[in-house]
Amino acid sequence: MKFKRPINSSLRTKLLIMFLFLTVIPLILVGVIAYKKSYEIVAQKSYSLAQIQVAQLRREFDDVIQDIKRFTEIGKKDSTVQFLIDNQNTAKESECILGMIKLYRESYQYSDSIMNIKIIGLDGKAVGEDRGVHQVDAQLLNESPFVQLIDQPTETVIEPIYKNSNPALSMTSTIVTDDSKQVIGFINIVIKASLFKDILYEDSLRTSGAIQIESETGDILFSYPQLAETSPNVDRNQIKKNRSGYFSKGATFFVYDTSELTGWNFIRYKPSSEMTKDAKEIRNLIVLSVSLILLFTIGLYFFITSRLILPIRILNEKMKQVSLGNLDVKLVNKGRDEIADLSKNFNRMILKMKTLLTKSMNEQQQLKIAELRTMQAQINPHFLYNSLETIIWMAEAKKSQHIIEITKALSHFFRISLSKGKDFILLEDEIDHIRNYLIIQKMRYQDILDVSFHLNEDILKYEIIKLTLQPIVENAIYHGIKNKRGKGFVRIKGDFTPEGYISIDVIDNGIGIKEEKLNEIRVQLSQGIPFEKDQGGFGMINVHQRILLHFGEPFGLTINSWYGSGTRVSLIIPARRGFY
Repeated sequence: MKFKRPINSSLRTKLLIMFLFLTVIPLILVGVIAYKKSYEIVAQKSYSLAQIQVAQLRREFDDVIQDIKRFTEIGKKDSTVQFLIDNQNTAKESECILGMIKLYRESYQYSDSIMNIKIIGLDGKAVGEDRGVHQVDAQLLNESPFVQLIDQPTETVIEPIYKNSNPALSMTSTIVTDDSKQVIGFINIVIKASLFKDILYEDSLRTSGAIQIESETGDILFSYPQLAETSPNVDRNQIKKNRSGYFSKGATFFVYDTSELTGWNFIRYKPSSEMTKDAKEIRNLIVLSVSLILLFTIGLYFFITSRLILPIRILNEKMKQVSLGNLDVKLVNKGRDEIADLSKNFNRMILKMKTLLTKSMNEQQQLKIAELRTMQAQINPHFLYNSLETIIWMAEAKKSQHIIEITKALSHFFRISLSKGKDFILLEDEIDHIRNYLIIQKMRYQDILDVSFHLNEDILKYEIIKLTLQPIVENAIYHGIKNKRGKGFVRIKGDFTPEGYISIDVIDNGIGIKEEKLNEIRVQLSQGIPFEKDQGGFGMINVHQRILLHFGEPFGLTINSWYGSGTRVSLIIPARRGFY
């Protein structure tokens, strides 16, 4: 009970215990586990990489030997067999053999590294690149490797030699008849040792450690660097168990791979400490990181207990006031730490909430005003009056067909204006609404008004806010064409933008707008300031505001005008497919 009392009463004590159990102990455990796991993983990857590198070196040697062994196919040629079994004049066959050797040299990659190719018969008769046709001492045929190959005719013997005082490898294979498989001779190929030394040198540029290559009998054929005399003792029993693998002996790490083609053992060795160097670096990094985190945690504990608790209490108190609906609260914190930033963000949040609340109320009010203006625009008494006046004088002029057309257009015009109370209609219906409106206007201004439509048919099935285009077209007629002498035109173009929006342009060749007035209109359009009723543009502001309220940026109207030439009003709306 005495122990529980200070825990329950002191926030500082609670924080101390929390940091102890949540940071110090877990950090130490995580550090130990991370070290063990990372050591095993990195060490295993190092071992596997070393094994892959040795296997790659072995494959490079095998590729060279395999390519050079293709020269042994010369022994199967008819001219070679004839040379070996014919005891008479074999000059023609020898010339053919030397020609084949030349042809093979031109065909294979490593021919430049072959010092000599020789065909030897059992009677000592031989033909080679270096001496042509000649006789070999019969005593040599009773020595290695010829005696060994007689007993094992399917084998190929490769042994180190010197030719012209240069180290080389001698590769000897048997030549047998196709039918009886009887040995009738040998083919001997002398390979420059420098070819393999070059491969070892290139390998040393990619990997560390020493490498030595041993024959099946344990003789060192190659080593790099030249450490054959001082190389550590290799565990032969370990190598004989498996064709490839790795092991450690003392302070040395060994990795090996055995060639199935030649039987050679490729052995790389390096200090064991070098193999685990990366793992030790990770261990040191983990120890350093855990130590630094522990020091930071202790310092953070004292900082939090001394400076964090009081500001948190004040913040909590202010938040309670906000939850009760008081948005006039404000936090004062002159510090520069995270709590001070939290206090500033709290103040910004309260201010943002008040701003958004005010903005929301204003937007609702503007939306209602726009809706009222739309309703007013739906039944334009002035337009209706002019239309009826036009019908009257047509009736007086007994133009019955024109009366039918204008009455039908007026009917369709008001039917689409109402649209059963819908806010959105198809763009196709909106265009029909404009066509009906223009039919009526052309009846009145037939001498000065020409209208054309240039629309991408694909946009007609997308939706648009009702009564969007009619105010724009009306402005083009009443404030553009009507104020210009001569015949005017209104072109309505519609298509998709590169961004995938829908763009509709209303173009007229009316009087246009002066630059100063145009700038004023653009400002009023962007700020939503309505024009005076007698200045026109009332409907355009209404259209622009409704688009912004429904879709936001970057949609709405843009105006370009050239005084004396005409005006272009561009409408951008999102491509929203309608289902009506």
